[in-house]
Amino acid sequence: MFIDFSFTDIKEKLLKSLLRFPWVILVISIGTLLSWALIYDQNIFNDHKSITKLLYCILLGIPISIGLTILKETSLKSKIKFQIDVLAALVLVLSLIFLILPDLENRGFGFKYVQIAFIAHLFVSLAPFLSITKKENLDFWSYNYFLLFRILKSGVYALTFWIGFALAITIVNLLFKTEFSKAYGYLAVLLTLMFQTWFFLAGIPENLKSLSTEFKYQNELRIFTQFALVPITVVYLIILYVYGLKIIIQWNLPSGYIGWLVSSISVLGAFTLLLIHPLRHNLEHKWVNLFWKYYFILILPLLGLLFWALSIRIYSYGITESRFVLTVCGITLSLLSCYFIFNKNENIKWIPFSLMIFSLLTLVGPLDATRLSYNSQFSRFKSLVIQNKLTSIENLKLLSSEDATSLNSIIYYLQSRNRENIQNYIEANFKWIHDQKSDSLANGSKNTTSILINKLYDIKPSDASNVNIYLTLKNNSSEPFSFSKAKMFFPLDLDNYTTKKHILKLNGSEWSVALVKDKVAFNNVQTEQIFDISLNSVFNHAIENKQNGLDVLPEQFSSFPFEFTDLKGTLVINSATIQIDRKERNIRQLSGILLVN
Repeated sequence: MFIDFSFTDIKEKLLKSLLRFPWVILVISIGTLLSWALIYDQNIFNDHKSITKLLYCILLGIPISIGLTILKETSLKSKIKFQIDVLAALVLVLSLIFLILPDLENRGFGFKYVQIAFIAHLFVSLAPFLSITKKENLDFWSYNYFLLFRILKSGVYALTFWIGFALAITIVNLLFKTEFSKAYGYLAVLLTLMFQTWFFLAGIPENLKSLSTEFKYQNELRIFTQFALVPITVVYLIILYVYGLKIIIQWNLPSGYIGWLVSSISVLGAFTLLLIHPLRHNLEHKWVNLFWKYYFILILPLLGLLFWALSIRIYSYGITESRFVLTVCGITLSLLSCYFIFNKNENIKWIPFSLMIFSLLTLVGPLDATRLSYNSQFSRFKSLVIQNKLTSIENLKLLSSEDATSLNSIIYYLQSRNRENIQNYIEANFKWIHDQKSDSLANGSKNTTSILINKLYDIKPSDASNVNIYLTLKNNSSEPFSFSKAKMFFPLDLDNYTTKKHILKLNGSEWSVALVKDKVAFNNVQTEQIFDISLNSVFNHAIENKQNGLDVLPEQFSSFPFEFTDLKGTLVINSATIQIDRKERNIRQLSGILLVN
């Protein structure tokens, strides 16, 4: 049974886990309240980014506080009631994390956050067994096996409760015509953070190292591993070996995907090996020992293929976080493979321990993945500038399409990590670009970076690997337009999802208005004369910021003067939804006012 439904027993377990893990309960309580505040009013977090960052840190505090409590119980043999030392360590660690994490607008935030979360969970996995030299394979395996299935069990209960109560909320909304839309979010947070975590804690036994004495390997797990995971792992190994043979025969460069494929199969294989480890020396299951013996040998040539692919891309395109992570992952897996091949007295604790050490080394310090990647791309940007002698508009026009695309992609990357730094560099070294009239300048922009992106885009539009944007821009100005000079005005509500024509009567003639790629096109119904208003600067602004979702339309991009024969006026945009895909820019929806003078 999953749980004893005696309310007395439940109450005792909840109280016991509260006294045993008080700071974990405090962390999930704070996290729940902050998450509810976010659901209630998202503007609170938009106006105070530090609160959102604090919430992310609080969520990391869940595994960290669990690990610290378990470490104290098992290694330090101490059970002080209020655990002040655990609280002090928790506050110190979370404060350091808050300082280490970049701002939310920085795209490096997500990478570092996942990295820290990975380290935190590995810490929980190792907390009772930090003595790495001591071989405790069965104890360590039993403990992590318990954690895995306890998490799955608590997740199943949380999901079941959410589905049940969410259906109840839906029925209430339908029957009583209410709108409790935010209740789904409140419920999800309560069950995910509070219920699931507390349920997980309530089932953790006090003597974690004794789990192996009660251990019994489940036959269902063996069947699943033997007839599902092992065959899948073998099939992927065969595919990668055939692909490696194809590369050698044709002498082609390996695909950019090969790094992730090799890493994924290595992780899958390591996970499979860990699941079947208790059967390692069982005479009834000789296939386990055979798979264990040859897997680490077979993975080494594939790791060589990984390093080959990475070296080519790092040499050609510089270091990025993903390439650095794959390199570190490859080094770790290579060392682990050599360890298990040549060391007969293998200790499986080395798998999570080595992963945690390498992750810590690349988190801060000289091997900080984010800092190394940024410096590598900045150096590459400077090299391309010097190599192409970009000191005049004439040299810029001679730039090859490949280098223009590279410069554009590097600018996007650097802006997403440290906008101010790259913009200061461009402002200082590309002043000459202001000598030339450009679309950006015509629309009132004096941003050197924006002009440079515009020029590079004209040489070679960025492909989908560099730009993939679906963005709605809204004009939030309290006075977005003025009627003072306009003789006529027409509200516009255009989209390219319907075939319905928008007809306006301007100066005695009928004009159809439609969205055509990156322009608002006007077609005279009688004479078939055509003129258009380009929204090129809006797209360049979106590319410069490179984000999806919803954004504010800058004031200089909200109005577009036009003049065609006897027509003169201004197009004022209230909102526009744009999409930038491979080699194409499209306006999907536009609403605003057409002012005719």
